[in-house]
Amino acid sequence: MLVAENVRGFDKLEKNAELFKVFLKNFYNAWGLEARETIKPISVKYVKEKGGNPYLRFDYEMYGKKEWLHVTGSGTWY
Repeated sequence: MLVAENVRGFDKLEKNAELFKVFLKNFYNAWGLEARETIKPISVKYVKEKGGNPYLRFDYEMYGKKEWLHVTGSGTWY
């Protein structure tokens, strides 16, 4: 299981820390056992772009490929 507190940037999330913890659990559980073994969190940060909605940017590696997600809720990401 992934530990949210070990992800680089977690300590800077402040009020979004609990959201990230629940998201990470949901994200991990959304994948099958084989895929779970390859998930390697890289970093997380709060992003607020001008004119856009704020989100958490979650960078990770899966099957050796680096990717990132917009996390807008504990069960909502793209």
